[in-house]
Amino acid sequence: MSVNDERELVEVENLTVRFRARDQRSSIFSRGGLKWINAVDRVSFSINRGDTFGLVGETGSGKSTIAKVLVGLFRPTSGKIKLLGREIDFRKKDDISYLRQNVGIVFQDPVGSLNSRLTVRDIIAESLIASKSVSNDEFDTRILDILERVGLRRSALLMYPREISGGEKQRVSLARALVIPKKLLILDEPTSSLDMTIQAQVLNTLKKLKVELDLSYLFITHDINVIRYMSSRLGVLFYGKMVEIGNTFDVLSAPMHPYSLELLSNIPQITARQKQQLIQSASGSEEVLIEHHPAPSGCNYRRVCPKAFAKCQNEPELKSVAPNHSVACFLYHDEVRTS
Repeated sequence: MSVNDERELVEVENLTVRFRARDQRSSIFSRGGLKWINAVDRVSFSINRGDTFGLVGETGSGKSTIAKVLVGLFRPTSGKIKLLGREIDFRKKDDISYLRQNVGIVFQDPVGSLNSRLTVRDIIAESLIASKSVSNDEFDTRILDILERVGLRRSALLMYPREISGGEKQRVSLARALVIPKKLLILDEPTSSLDMTIQAQVLNTLKKLKVELDLSYLFITHDINVIRYMSSRLGVLFYGKMVEIGNTFDVLSAPMHPYSLELLSNIPQITARQKQQLIQSASGSEEVLIEHHPAPSGCNYRRVCPKAFAKCQNEPELKSVAPNHSVACFLYHDEVRTS
């Protein structure tokens, strides 16, 4: 076994998830109006122990679908998921249990994810009950310990979700996910509903917990600035396809896929001049195409890509362009660069 294999916590290989959806052009009463859609299309990445892997992309890019597969809520259509070297068979209850014992998730909406009829203590205790690995005598000790770690006041234990703030609700979600130790915590837009001050506090808590509990994170967001602060490696998704992947600093400082360039050009904190430079480097003009419609074949991005050419009617594979940096774009394939 190589050193890298020992460090690898999660390996996702050619993950595809398909759903049936009604064709908008057909009547709800008509037959044959359903079609298959690849929400995730042959996506591959890995997460090492102690790392934070970021996933960015617009709404509908497949980020949350990947998260739900990794906690056993969705079943892959094809591909492989390995956790600590064990390949997960989604048809087996033991494998799903193994996945959920080691992988936790915190959702975007802390209000909707918390049972409004339960107290904070009962919400956290639900995880202890479900685990079947902790005796009732240990409940209070476990709950108080995780309460302190996530920075939640003890007086909140007897309160209901409606009686605590948005930031506290998200800390309850963290406590529920981590009261049973996990190897990987998936954070699906965990701060998007919080104001900037509370958001910073929650992010700092997450950094502290990562060290204290020896956690790895899959951090899903559309907020590039949060990813810059939190993640060590980064994947960029566009309509179910991984178009770029690498070290966060490399991808953010020198994005190579035209979509990554556009995504970065829309960060509100950058100056107008920096935005113009990013757009011009991607397209040679100041035009930005906002509406994305995935092509029926070939590169998903080619319909709106300012650098699309004939070869883009085929589908590009992720290719290494630098150490730990890969891009799915024919602009960086050797046969194009040398022609």
